[in-house]
Amino acid sequence: MTGRLRLSPEATSAELDGEAVILHLRDGRYYAVNGTGAALLRCLAREGGATADELCETLVAAHGIDRERARRDVHAWLETMRAKRLVADPADGAGGAAPTAERAR
Repeated sequence: MTGRLRLSPEATSAELDGEAVILHLRDGRYYAVNGTGAALLRCLAREGGATADELCETLVAAHGIDRERARRDVHAWLETMRAKRLVADPADGAGGAAPTAERAR
C-alpha cells in the first residue's frame, strides 16, 4: 500500500461524538473507530485520498508522537482496515466485504 488510499467505495462513514462508524454497504456490517481512527478516516475522505505518510503526519501532529511510532500505528491500522476490506488503493481496485460488527481499532 504505497499509493493514495481511500475508504472503500463499498463503505461509508459517519462521525459520532468524536468517534466514527463505518458501514459496509454491500454486507450491512458496521465498525466503530475511536477518535484517532476518525481523524485517519477524515484524511482518507479528502479529495484524492491520502498516503500512509500523510496518515502518519496526522498522528504526529494530533498526538505529538514520534514518526516511527506513528508509522507502526498507521501500518497496523491500515492492515486491519485492508483485511476487513474497508480501505482501498485506487491503483489495485480494492474494496469488498467485511466481517461482523466490531471495533476496527
